Amino acid sequence: MRNSFRASAIGTLLLGAFLLAGCSADTDQRTESFEFTGARLDVVNSNANMPVTTSDQAGGEEIVVTVHTETLVKSANTPAWSLDGTSLNLGTPCGDGIIGYCEGSFSIVVPAGTEVYVNGAAATTR
Repeated sequence: MRNSFRASAIGTLLLGAFLLAGCSADTDQRTESFEFTGARLDVVNSNANMPVTTSDQAGGEEIVVTVHTETLVKSANTPAWSLDGTSLNLGTPCGDGIIGYCEGSFSIVVPAGTEVYVNGAAATTR
């Protein structure tokens, strides 16, 4: 029994590697805007492996969130973003799965002068 399970597991891994070898990466970008007039924005990033870059823009009264993803064999999910008062919750575009690859990063544009915190730590805006 153990040998047949081991052979099956190795066969599955080899098939996955074969499928990945013939594929190219897909890139995707999704953007959403939120009206915002506060002085401080608290970003909650549930996927700490996805960096958040912030920059400020004069004259705006909105937050613009963009996620850039690169995937292989799997598709990116539409993130569940929400702004509740001064808290911006970022969902992850990379779902669970064993086979495939998904990497992403967030960029957020905020009104000039807005203090930005990501997971409780002060973020530097450009």
